[in-house]
Amino acid sequence: MQDSQYCYPASEVLINKLNIKYEKDLFNAEKELTAIRLRELQEKPIKGKYDFAHLKAIHKYIFQDIYSWAGKVRTVEIGKGNLFCTTTCINDYAQSVFNKYFPQCFEARESFDDFVKVFADNYGDLNALHPFREGNGRAQREFARIVCLKCGYEFSLACTTHREMLEASKLSFDKADSTLFIKIFSQAITPLEHNSSNNMTELNILTSDDLTVNTNSGYDYYGYGEYVNLEGYNEKYRLKIVKMESESGVDS
Repeated sequence: MQDSQYCYPASEVLINKLNIKYEKDLFNAEKELTAIRLRELQEKPIKGKYDFAHLKAIHKYIFQDIYSWAGKVRTVEIGKGNLFCTTTCINDYAQSVFNKYFPQCFEARESFDDFVKVFADNYGDLNALHPFREGNGRAQREFARIVCLKCGYEFSLACTTHREMLEASKLSFDKADSTLFIKIFSQAITPLEHNSSNNMTELNILTSDDLTVNTNSGYDYYGYGEYVNLEGYNEKYRLKIVKMESESGVDS
């Protein structure tokens, strides 16, 4: 369904600061401009408390040149097959995720296997949030990268593909199963002392096919649709919130 709030009238192109009204042109402009910002972040990450405000600041930085709503929570329901967190639940869901994401990862940092498992579970939970109208993937991956750095690990997705990440996301979302994320992150995450020769010319948060010139893989807003009928999704996310809070072991 056409997004009537964020797109130009009778169009699926997102309203943007450059006033570009052709999908391909916007794609190319966004790809170039965000690559510059992501490279800046890779060299100088945004500091914060590893909370929702921190993620918003990252998103705002990446997309500041393109969208006026960069860093702001979306006001429409979006999904790709399944509906991402409903707008009425976003803040409560985010609080439940961020109450445990960094604390659990930091606590597990001394054991590689434990860290990867906890990191994968939290990555999947945050992925279901999708708090922005577009650009969730890039913001989430940059957040994941700096969580890893703080815990003593390097994070690079050049070992995987967009399709593999998508399959892992679907399995996590549909069945609360982090198996595929664990498989990917077991290769993508390495102790910092083992990765001193990291190539800073490449963007660590991009998959191998994202690194390929002229590929469209991983472009976040293609395939998003605006939802009107929530069909019980509010209750689904409220149950997710309760489950995360009960399993977090972290006081609110």
